[in-house]
Amino acid sequence: MNNNYVKINNNIFSTFPSYNFQDSNVKNNLPSTYPKENKDINDIDKSNNKSKKKKLLFGSTVASTILTAGIIGMILAKGMHGGNFSNWARKLSRDIKSSNSMNSKNYAQKTKFYCKKGAKKAVDTLESASNFTPIKDWIFDKICKTNKITKKFCEKTTAFFKKIVDKTLGKKYNKAEIMLKDFSSILKEYKINDLKMLDAETRARKIKIKNVTKTLDEWIALLENQTQNLETTFDKSFSLGARIKRDKFRSSLLKDLPAKIEQRFFKNKGIFKKSSYKKYATADLTKEAQDTLSKQIISARKSLTNNIDTISDGIKNDINALLDVIKPDDATSMEKIKLLKQKLEIFRKCSGKNEAKIRQNISNEINKTLTDLISNVSKNEYSSDEMKIITDTVKEITNSVLHANENSKGALEEIMTVLKGLNNCKIISDKNFKEYSKMSKKITKRLRKATDLEMGQYFLKQAELKVGSAPTDVMSVLFPIGAGAYAISKADSKEERVSTTLTTCIPLVGTFATFVYGTTKMFSGAKNLMFSLISGAILGLIGDSADKLYKKYKQSGSIQNVVKEEYDKIWTGLETQIKKFEEPEK
Repeated sequence: MNNNYVKINNNIFSTFPSYNFQDSNVKNNLPSTYPKENKDINDIDKSNNKSKKKKLLFGSTVASTILTAGIIGMILAKGMHGGNFSNWARKLSRDIKSSNSMNSKNYAQKTKFYCKKGAKKAVDTLESASNFTPIKDWIFDKICKTNKITKKFCEKTTAFFKKIVDKTLGKKYNKAEIMLKDFSSILKEYKINDLKMLDAETRARKIKIKNVTKTLDEWIALLENQTQNLETTFDKSFSLGARIKRDKFRSSLLKDLPAKIEQRFFKNKGIFKKSSYKKYATADLTKEAQDTLSKQIISARKSLTNNIDTISDGIKNDINALLDVIKPDDATSMEKIKLLKQKLEIFRKCSGKNEAKIRQNISNEINKTLTDLISNVSKNEYSSDEMKIITDTVKEITNSVLHANENSKGALEEIMTVLKGLNNCKIISDKNFKEYSKMSKKITKRLRKATDLEMGQYFLKQAELKVGSAPTDVMSVLFPIGAGAYAISKADSKEERVSTTLTTCIPLVGTFATFVYGTTKMFSGAKNLMFSLISGAILGLIGDSADKLYKKYKQSGSIQNVVKEEYDKIWTGLETQIKKFEEPEK
């Protein structure tokens, strides 16, 4: 039998000669268009893969570039005008103004001063860059109002964003309200009723609390009245109905804001005028309205809770407001401000049996320092607006000190004063008093958080929405979606499109979306930026992991196999660690 023939069962082709293609001369007689070596076919495949990768890489690079540019844009467009960053910037400015380090012979102190000064200039630049926000918002809003469809889009998005912002503020107030209602319910339904059930002789007993003597019955009646007053005052000033009423007043104060933005940037001064950029326009133009509303909110809060810490914090804020206006070269006034800060700390920490006397003395010293400050300022060159701010602020501090000496407390502090007096007389147990004290501090803390948010970030957000920030925020999310769609369009197959979506598009869109979400939740500029970048990074890691699992699934064709493989991998790693843990130390 010829060895060149191979018989394969009943295959009719089995009688054909068997050739080894690599050793045959046939390969030399093939047409020139046919690949002569197997490696040529591999090269073609590699070339195709490289081409696909280049296309995919190009799309991903475009998306990444837009992401990077977008992040830089978010810093510039939103700026650093809000929240803790803004507070830090103002504190830095005050430190520089009140610092003597510039003239110090100590090299370290002098270096520190100039570093702070350089940082302040950078912060001022960022705050100035924030003016890009009202400019673009105003222009976009103006364009949208020329068309019915776009006008409706602007109105809908603004209403939607306002709803989210209102809900965020509402949650803060709800937390305070729940705690306040629980506190008053426990007092009325349990403790006050228990006190009323005491025998007549005990209730007729005279008790001295804070130099005031009353019968226990009278103290119970006062406790009952103040508890009811606590609920009534909260409902009057901070319930949903009260906030809606205040929101209408806020809207009326902000009614002319778009016209003021137009006036500042597009009319009298001109868009490129340097003086227009010194301060964040939206905050600067609404400062008077913000102060008006803040005074109402603070006054309402004082009737609820107004302890010495709250009073001291208010005075501290007023002193900082003075420092913002006082000129750096007015050395005498700067010394008076420094003296006020020192006396404020003593004022805050007064305690003990002679507390009233010590506080009265330090209050007299504070008032004398304030009088000297006004006298000195009047001798210097301050504008009429600056003098008005200084005199108004000094009056605020004087009133705060006076009220503190008059023992002007909120309803919550009046209740706690009575409870403490009854605790000292052993009528209320230490355990109960500690519980009431703990709840009281929580109410004060939660109410302050809510009111501070309403007076600060909430007000600023409402002002930005009035100018037209909502539609441009939506557009900032649609922009990366377009970039992601472009990256997907560069993929040649379904697998590549899925891979691009998971690894590029989702993190890209997620970063922008979380930034807009943070804006609506009133996060500060720096906090919001970190929040969005971290979210984007996490989404990127999730996307990469999902992409790897998808590729494994496409290779195996079974979800069960992929799950089993991942489970085995995780278990193998855990088993190794467990064995190491269980092995005795040598």
